[in-house]
Amino acid sequence: MHNILVPIGVSKHAKTTLLYALEIARSFQSNVYVIDAYPAFSSLTSLANVSAKLQDENISRIKTMVSSITNDLDQIKIVRSEQDLIGSIKKLNKTIGLDLIVTAALNNDVNNDVFLGKIAGSMIKRTSIPVLVAPLGTSFKAPKKMLLAFKTGEVKASSTLNSLVSFQDKFEAKLKLLLVKVPGFANRNHQLNDGLMQRAEQLIYSSNATIYQGVLEHFQEQKPDMLVAFKRERGFFEKLWESDIIFKKDFYCTVPLLVLKNKE
Repeated sequence: MHNILVPIGVSKHAKTTLLYALEIARSFQSNVYVIDAYPAFSSLTSLANVSAKLQDENISRIKTMVSSITNDLDQIKIVRSEQDLIGSIKKLNKTIGLDLIVTAALNNDVNNDVFLGKIAGSMIKRTSIPVLVAPLGTSFKAPKKMLLAFKTGEVKASSTLNSLVSFQDKFEAKLKLLLVKVPGFANRNHQLNDGLMQRAEQLIYSSNATIYQGVLEHFQEQKPDMLVAFKRERGFFEKLWESDIIFKKDFYCTVPLLVLKNKE
């Protein structure tokens, strides 16, 4: 895991999220890239001089935060946004290759009913990069038990599992698979990836209306340190991602959530 990206907003949890990402980076000796989660380029700041001034202020804010955390500035690189956040992330990924995005469950939204705000939601929905959603206000702890929940175990590309493999191997974590039989479950859903099966110590079956309900059924029993899910074009979050915002009533997780991009 070479390159990790951390979008930084103005939330009181921004510093904790960056510290969380730095702990992961130290474990893997990764580079950390920091980008402003709220770039100045928008229809409201169309004047070039206004946009430039706001961008400089945002960069200064981020530099101050980084300096308050570590003196090792060589490990952290601040990225300037040339367009909207998602566009900037895609461009950076094309240039250097991003292995992981680390974000908080809720960035700058005071609504306690929301699990994922627009920033985290849009990165999961609109990029092809694995996203690790860190619980608010927590420090990183090496996962020892990982639970991968899915409704079909078919993996379109071996690279899909790279971040899962990195975490499992680095921290010697035990992996369990939870196959949830949802309405419309077909035999083809039993096509489990050989690589996953070799890495897992147990395959658990559950019959529920949704993947999330299957997770709720087994979460307390399994007590995972990290929950893993696929984001397919039609999959785990298929209905949730109609909007970038995810409400707690639809999905909520108290442990780190690693979202893998498994394209159809």
